This record gives sequence, structure tokens and C-alpha cells, in this order.
Amino acid sequence: MGKHLIHQTEKIQLSDYPDKDFIILGVSNKIGMFDANIEKGRKIKQKYHLVKDNWIAYNPYRVNVGSIGIKTPDLIGEYISPAYVVFSCKDTLLPEFLWLMMKSRYFNTLIRDSTTGSVRQTLRFEKLATIKAPIPSIPEQGEILKAYHATIAEADDNIEKGNSFSDGLLLDIQSEVSDLKKNESPKSSAAESIIQIIPFTSTRRWEVGYILKEGRLDNVYGSFKCKSYSINELQTESLFGLSVKASPTQKKGMIPVLRMSNVVNGEIDYSELKYLPLKCAITDKEPDKWLLRDGDFLITRTNGSKDLVGKAAVFHSRDVYTYASYLIRYRFDTSIVLPEYVNILFMTPLVREQIAVMRRQGGGQYNLNSDEIGAIRIPVPSIPEQQAIIDKYYSTKDGSNTYFDKAHELREKATSDFEKRIFS
Repeated sequence: MGKHLIHQTEKIQLSDYPDKDFIILGVSNKIGMFDANIEKGRKIKQKYHLVKDNWIAYNPYRVNVGSIGIKTPDLIGEYISPAYVVFSCKDTLLPEFLWLMMKSRYFNTLIRDSTTGSVRQTLRFEKLATIKAPIPSIPEQGEILKAYHATIAEADDNIEKGNSFSDGLLLDIQSEVSDLKKNESPKSSAAESIIQIIPFTSTRRWEVGYILKEGRLDNVYGSFKCKSYSINELQTESLFGLSVKASPTQKKGMIPVLRMSNVVNGEIDYSELKYLPLKCAITDKEPDKWLLRDGDFLITRTNGSKDLVGKAAVFHSRDVYTYASYLIRYRFDTSIVLPEYVNILFMTPLVREQIAVMRRQGGGQYNLNSDEIGAIRIPVPSIPEQQAIIDKYYSTKDGSNTYFDKAHELREKATSDFEKRIFS
């Protein structure tokens, strides 16, 4: 591969560019490290590698798990890295073609014998350059990429259709308990002016941004068609998860731990689990303190994406599980509210609007604390009405899942076809 690549070793000192705001690739970045939503890494005193348009960079210690990125021209900003291997392609190799090839499963088999170490599989550029890989002609590379993008475009179209179907279903359900319309502007004129008379005792938070948004909450609360409750009024128990380092492999005496990545589209995704010793989740006084029960409601309290903070799901399993610190577990008074009903409302604009007002940003993360989650209000009809809404949601949502399943199948096909064109 070395004859197709140029090792880029130019470095700069940040102190020489005091007016530039570089985007730093830290060693913790994984798949998608060149992403529009990337957060800036921590500044250090050593020199940095430049990463220019159409250059590829990878974490030499995590290349085997997909820590590879390409700086495309559409990504705004100047990228640098203190630790990544950076290189460009000669005119015999299309950068995107190489990037996709390096992220393929089969390529991992090519580099397996070239990496060193046990826990950290190190791959230096010098080793990468010695690897033999099939490199077709530029026209052939272009045709392979064209076919790949056509399949990905079809997958994206299915995701868009699935989202549209899901949004329509959720708005239909929301209309049964609220008059709030999608993207409806606040009715409160007070929110339009920065000069407002606000009683001190009635203000929960004094950030200017929050005060100006309180009109949005009045708009939400005023839309309810039935009696409303706050989450704090509905819960019988809440508890933060465990801050214990988890293991990717399960050993004797370990149980699976759910993390925020396991909360997906209002459901628990039980794939890609990690594990903790059972003894971490129990105490002598409370032998099941951090153990999940069927029907427990889990909320993500922090996330790098503003749209994912506050995502939630209901745990349904008789198996022994625990949960991590970025999740908060809630148990509700089921004589008043059903967990599945709360979960459905947490996907609607009715609750997402409240989260948008309450969430805070700090350290590159969006956060909600337990007080803010507890203050979220929802309309609560009778138990039979809640059950009817739950039945409607689950009997209808398969329509959107059909599109999402098709999109997943197409993405898998795009990757598989790409590999077959090169390696078979």
C-alpha cells in the first residue's frame, strides 16, 4: 500500500496560531471522528499534526475497531491531531475508496498480523505501508463507489420514510392528550421581550436563556386536555446508575450493564452489552439496589447530541441487569400512570419541547439533572385510555420499523457489496 500513500508528518504549535480555532481529534474518538457534530479535544502543549482535505487519519491504537476518518471538503474548520497517523493518497487511489476499505471487516484480517500489542493493537504507518491490498484502477474505484452510494442513498430514503411515518404516529397520539401542534410558536408574549417582571419565588432557574424560554413551557402546559402531573409526582423511586468501569467480556459472577448507547428509538437494544460484577450492583442492606426490574423506566441524562439527551426506554426482561451512571432509573405509581405511556410521550414534541428548554450544555455534553427531569409535566388520562394509546402505538409502529429494517439491510448490503467487489 505504501506506493499509493504519502505519510503527512507536518506539525504545528498552537501558540503560533493564537487567532485560529482548530478542531482537535483526540485519541478517544471512534467511528465518525470526522463528523459535523465533533467536539473539540483537550488542548495540550505538544505539536499537532495537520489534517487537510481528503487526508485520512487513524488512531494507531484503535484502528482495528474502526477509529479511522477522512477529512472531506464539506467539513468546515481546520483539523489537527496530537496522536493520529495522518496520510494522503497519490493519484492512483481515491481517498474515499481507501477510507471505506480500511473500515471493512476484511481489511481487519489484513492488518491483524501487522499490529503489535495485546490490549492496544498498534499499527504504525511503516507497517501499514507494507500491507498488500487489492487496488483496482481509478475508473474501477469510481464505479465501486458509485454503486456503494446508490445503495446508501436508498437506505437514507427508507430512513426518511420511517421517520416521517413515526413522526405522524406520535403526533396523532399526542393529539389525543394535547392541543399542541408541531412547531407551534409560543402564545406567551412575555417571552418576546428581554425586559420582563418575573417573581423571584416562581423562577426555578435564573439563566437568561431559560427565563426567555418559559413562555414555551406555558404553551405546552396550556395544551393539555386532561389532568397533568410532573414526573416527580408520578415516581415512587428514582436512582442514578453505577459509575464503575465495565468489561466487554462476561466472566463468572458478572451481569450485563445497560448504557446510554443501549437506549435506541424508545426501546432497549440488548446488543453490544458490557458487564459488571454482580457485587457492584447490590449492598448488604439493599440486595437489589441497582438491579433492574421489569417495567423500569430509564432516561439518558447526558449526551453529546442535544437531540438524544432525555431519550428513554422501558426495561422489559426477567434476566438480571444493571445500568450505568449516565442513566437514571424511575419507577412509577402504576395505579396512576403506565411506564409505556410515559415512554411514548417522551418521544413526542410535548416532552421534547420541555427537554429543549431545560437541557444545559457543558464540557461538550448536553445535560439534564434529576430536578429538571422531575419537573417535566405530562397529561395523564385514565389507565384504560393510556392502555389504548399504548396498544395503538405498538400495533402501528411496525410500519416505521419496516422502513428502518430495510434501511439497515441496505446499509449492510452496501458494505458487503463493496467488500465483495474488492476482496472476493
